[in-house]
Amino acid sequence: MDKEGKYGVRSADNDSAPMQDDDTKSKRSLCYEIRNSTAVRSLIARSIAVSGAYMILGWTKGQIGPAFPDIMMISGTDLTKGSTFMTSLYAGQLVGSVLGGFIYSEMNKYILFTAALVLYSFTIAAIPWCSLYGLMVAAFAFLGVCGGVFVVGIGSESVTIWGPTTRGRSYIMANSGAYAISSVLAPLVTAPFLLKQPVNYITITNKTTKNTTHPLSTWPISTNLSHPNNMNISLLNSTSVSQEDSRLYLAFTISAVLSLIIALFFFILYCQQSPGGKQTAANSKLDFIGTRSLFLKRLQLINIGVFSILQNAIDFTFVGYLATFCIQYMNWTKSLGASITSVAFFTRLLGTASGVFLVKYMRPHIIILSSTVISTAGFICLTLSAVVHFDIGVWISICSIGIPFGLLWPIMLSWINENLIPVQSEISGFLNATAFTGALVAPIFIGYMMEEISLLWFCYLFCIKSVVITGNAVWMFFYTTSDDTT
Repeated sequence: MDKEGKYGVRSADNDSAPMQDDDTKSKRSLCYEIRNSTAVRSLIARSIAVSGAYMILGWTKGQIGPAFPDIMMISGTDLTKGSTFMTSLYAGQLVGSVLGGFIYSEMNKYILFTAALVLYSFTIAAIPWCSLYGLMVAAFAFLGVCGGVFVVGIGSESVTIWGPTTRGRSYIMANSGAYAISSVLAPLVTAPFLLKQPVNYITITNKTTKNTTHPLSTWPISTNLSHPNNMNISLLNSTSVSQEDSRLYLAFTISAVLSLIIALFFFILYCQQSPGGKQTAANSKLDFIGTRSLFLKRLQLINIGVFSILQNAIDFTFVGYLATFCIQYMNWTKSLGASITSVAFFTRLLGTASGVFLVKYMRPHIIILSSTVISTAGFICLTLSAVVHFDIGVWISICSIGIPFGLLWPIMLSWINENLIPVQSEISGFLNATAFTGALVAPIFIGYMMEEISLLWFCYLFCIKSVVITGNAVWMFFYTTSDDTT
């Protein structure tokens, strides 16, 4: 099978890098090529712009987690209603990814990136001012639509720019690393602007039960509450906060400015295009890889879809609810909640960075299986640590979860591209659709289970999902090894 068919690079894209076999690499350094090749400089500029757009998505994802309690306070909602914000965000991303799949090949890609990023920045800046619940839901939904549109372009461009070369595969990992870096920095930048409200407590006394103490959210609550079933509730150490006390708008303004800067970069690339330059993306015929029966290949594609749904259900929502879980269940401060969010993203960055070296020594299916097993063990450890309120165990668990999750998505793309089907726009759209479907449904269950049953369901649900994706990884492993023997 030729390299183009194997790796799914569209040769019709004249902006793509020429394909080079790994064993016939040029001895010239990248710095030499940058100095002496206009084409390489153009590819570098495109790579920086695409990575910058991906970093904006990572920045926003890292910011929403620690800011979520303040967002709920601004809109006057509890955790159940607040979970609708995340649901609307991922619903918007699902719609945006479908919309982007249709229009990406119909208009200039640089203009598409520019317009989507500008609208994205305006929406980010508006979120801290949405005091009405419905308005906040709409803002998160529109933010998701804008992000979904340009994430399709990110997926397509990251594969196309450098082609199926070692440099191209390294760029995919570096792109994921850029996403992780921005996710680590965002909570640290956001933390100084969060409300410094201490955690409140209520003591519930019932004639037929023992006294119990529960952590409350930090929004204002009346100091004298009553319950019809002879239950008296007293609030201790209560302080009131209001929207005027929040400085979250400053943190989100920083995010909006960063998004506008990347939008300007894409607009400059558009202005620098030659009159006869390529305006839209092209697609070539898409076929499965290998000699297996079409039925087995389609089953494996379904397996990949399930893996993508559950992996992203974890990846998109775990960190988003992590700070809230630690603040409300573990009785941590908001600063600690922001810190563990940063640790979660930093360990993901470590995993992505290690993947740059691991791909040279380990095959993708082995990395995928190992990563899912380790992350499952981490979720089990997190659950046990939370049950006994063992803080150190929580920190260790987050590290053991973050590192393998930093490997999973880019390695999965490599596995699909080499063993199942070329990752072109159709497959990229399929993966985005399944990813955002998982991210869309997950907050509904998490918010409901945490609010109505127990906060520990935060841990239980992620354990169940992690076990299932381990089973998906086992299938991918045997699909690859048995194919190697034929």
